[in-house]
This record gives sequence, C-alpha cells and structure tokens, in this order.
Amino acid sequence: MEARRYLGVTETPAGSNRGIEVDYFIRECGLDPKLGLPWCAAFVGQIGRQALGTAWVVPRTASVAAIAAWPKHLFTGPIVGDLFLLWHEDLGRFAHVGFVEKVTPGVTIGFATIEGNTNPGGSREGYGVFRRERAAVGKTRFVRWTEEGVI
Repeated sequence: MEARRYLGVTETPAGSNRGIEVDYFIRECGLDPKLGLPWCAAFVGQIGRQALGTAWVVPRTASVAAIAAWPKHLFTGPIVGDLFLLWHEDLGRFAHVGFVEKVTPGVTIGFATIEGNTNPGGSREGYGVFRRERAAVGKTRFVRWTEEGVI
C-alpha cells in the first residue's frame, strides 16, 4: 500500500528529476539530489524501506542495473508485489523498475504497475509517480522477494 500514497507526485519543475519527494528518494540512497539523477530505482528502494524498514532486502540504490544484478534469479512472469525490470535495447541493459500492483493472465500476461520517473505514456524518463499497464514481453523480467504488501 505504501507506493499508492505517492501516486500523482511530480517533479518540480517537470523534467528536472527534482522536487521535494524526488530529492528525498535520491537523498535516501546517499546521493546528492542536485545531480538530477533518474529516480525510478530510488523510489522503489525508499518505498520498500518505508514499508518494511530493515526487513527490506532489495538494495536501496538509484541504479536499476544494481537491482537487476541483486537476485539469484529473475522471473519471466509476474506476481503481485514483484518488482518489474524493463529492458532498454539502445542501452543494452535494464533501465526502468517499479512495482507490480496487479496481474492479468492471458495470451500475453499483462500487469498493472506503480512506478516513479515515468509518465502516462510509459517513458522511463518521465516526471512523476503513475499507475501504468504493461505486458510481460521481450526481455521484461521480475524480481521476487519474500515479503508482501509493499505496494
């Protein structure tokens, strides 16, 4: 439930990777908000820490690559509470992360998300915290951990 509290939070000004909440997410990773860093991973880490405290096992980082390298296994299908990782072909790495809020099984598995540093169009470099609808296609992967209820 914790991530839902931040729905609608936006950067100030838009496109700056800054703002009261965004600066907070970045600062909690031990980084300087003045750097204007992408913040989807920092959002995930801070939400996990707020919800579970020291029981949050995923690295608190501003690096999607660090989150992708953390688990022993990445899953190809989601369950509620997983973190999703989106692959960026041009960068040759996972470049966006967020929470799986709901799963819709079908021919293509769909999943609803709550994610930071996105926009209503689904950009990995957006301006706020939004709900999105995505599909588990291509190189999309999921990080599974043992606790439930963070979203």
